[in-house]
Amino acid sequence: MSIKGKSLKLNAFLNMVRTFMGLLFPLITFPYVSRILGPVNIGKINFSQSIINYFVMFAMLGVSNYGIREAAKVRDDKKRLSKFVKEILILNLISSLIAYIALFFVVTFVKSLSNYKNLIFIFSTLILFTVIGVDWLFYALEDLVSVTFRSCIFQVLSLACLFLFVRKSDDYMNYAVICVISSVGSNIFSLFVSVRFVDYRAKVKLELKKHLKPIMIFFFMTIAMTVNSSIDITMLGFISGDKQVGLYSVATRIVRIVTAVATATTVILPRLSYCYAQHKIVEMKKVIANTLYTNICFVLPAIVGLFIISKPIILILSGNEYIDSISILRVLTPTVLFIALSNLTGSHLFMAIGKEKYVIYSIFSGILLNIALNFFFIPKFGGFGAGIATCLTEFSVCFIQLLLARKFFSVLSLKPFCQFLIATLLMGIFIFYLQKIKISYSYSASISIICGAFIYFLILFVIKNETVCKILKWRKK
Repeated sequence: MSIKGKSLKLNAFLNMVRTFMGLLFPLITFPYVSRILGPVNIGKINFSQSIINYFVMFAMLGVSNYGIREAAKVRDDKKRLSKFVKEILILNLISSLIAYIALFFVVTFVKSLSNYKNLIFIFSTLILFTVIGVDWLFYALEDLVSVTFRSCIFQVLSLACLFLFVRKSDDYMNYAVICVISSVGSNIFSLFVSVRFVDYRAKVKLELKKHLKPIMIFFFMTIAMTVNSSIDITMLGFISGDKQVGLYSVATRIVRIVTAVATATTVILPRLSYCYAQHKIVEMKKVIANTLYTNICFVLPAIVGLFIISKPIILILSGNEYIDSISILRVLTPTVLFIALSNLTGSHLFMAIGKEKYVIYSIFSGILLNIALNFFFIPKFGGFGAGIATCLTEFSVCFIQLLLARKFFSVLSLKPFCQFLIATLLMGIFIFYLQKIKISYSYSASISIICGAFIYFLILFVIKNETVCKILKWRKK
């Protein structure tokens, strides 16, 4: 379990596979589901999920990132690792019980949630399944093989269930169950697999109190992240209703898919934590730089391409009922870049060096801005207004975090960024004129994605971009 032999490239590849499989489910199913269920039922499902997200957040207490950081430090010592995992798991189970009690009272006394009781009950299983999954342990050990395998199995199972049990608009409850299985079904088995690394039967003196202070810091950070990512849908649901949530959810889902794919190679928290504990600051900076180059390499063309082909993408995935989602998607496309950058600094760098407070400051300031902007834009523009608010909020969070992390980017070179911009610009011009050809939306989107990607990477290869050359060399090995 030592750092030797662990490959960042292999872990990045496995995380990309897991991310791809996790996104393949909605990519394949969403065109089908959005047409079968319609904007109103899609809105109900996403609104219910946004409510449960707050309780999952409380149950987890920010343990995911804290667990990765601290477990990575002791992963070479099975006894210390076992003690740590048991302590964290017990704390999580206690917080889960409190979360379920709080959820019961909220659903009982908040009358506006009465129409969502059944959906909320289904999604409430996410609280327990997320806690017992201990995925953070496998990330800390940089052992993503088993996690990826289990996740892929449940994605395939969920896909089969979808076409069997979701056939009419009234089947949105079935879809909610399948979403749960798809998201955290594999977590049921994760606890059993973890016995390879953790001795749960060993008698150790549990020290729960020592984790409370650092966990609370991570908890406040998680609160900020969850509220920041859910407040738009929650406020939109209360102010504009289920249909606007449905239209907005289509656009945000596509943006999240693109963001997840573009940032799937960012799995450096355990490596950064290990290097920082060993005082290897120069190595840390190199890891950060290489990860940033890779992120920008994928993010820039994704943003430009998504903006240009927003119309065919929306119509293919969701149909004519969601035509108003096109403008929402376009205004949200820049958030792919902002989220990618803040993910690198906030969710990896700051956590590795124990500067979680920077994340809290930046995101809480973003939340205040988000709420203010939502109150101003949503009543006037509905889902499009929520998109404007979200884009401006993500920019502010990203800007603050980059400002605070600037000393860790001292080894960056301007040359790769210029190469990415040139290749993206030429690719964008090609795709833009391709859209003027009168062909079906499916052909237009497919040709744009395939040819656009080919042109982009061909240009980078010709001008000998270092990031692309490294990817090709690793693939050859």
